[in-house]
Amino acid sequence: MARARRKAVLATKLIPGLGVSDMERSVGFYRRFFGFRVIDSYEEEGRMAWCWLQVGDANLMLQQLSADQQITLNPAIGQSWCIYLRPNDLASMHAGLGKAGFPISEIVQTAYGAAEFFVSDPDGYELWVSAPAGNGEDDDEEEESGDEDDSDDEDDDEEEDEEEEWKVRH
Repeated sequence: MARARRKAVLATKLIPGLGVSDMERSVGFYRRFFGFRVIDSYEEEGRMAWCWLQVGDANLMLQQLSADQQITLNPAIGQSWCIYLRPNDLASMHAGLGKAGFPISEIVQTAYGAAEFFVSDPDGYELWVSAPAGNGEDDDEEEESGDEDDSDDEDDDEEEDEEEEWKVRH
């Protein structure tokens, strides 16, 4: 008698979640430098305690850590893994982070043909920013460029004002 085959249950999406020490600062960082926007959030006592960020097909969740959690996790909070990001303009992203004073590596060509640089977010999470070999664009990125929400155009002036606050203080 033949056994019935079970359909495999597969994950359909993986969304990293980071514990952060200052939710407003972290949301601002990912919004300003990578274009993320908040698509869902949860508040406690009038302050954002959790949020889901998205830009294109990229998703990230952030959760405010309590003071006790920050002490327990520090310094391991950002040292156990990294996040890999693919921008639409590697050189401009590199320049913007550098101008704001974030310590960034030089852009290097990898053995596998990608151009990459490294930067840490405000909580110490390591970000690998990379453009693939070839022309630096994915086939699907061009399709997405027409889908962008124009509502962020109003924020352009605001972003220029915000730039000063992102100067890294030494």
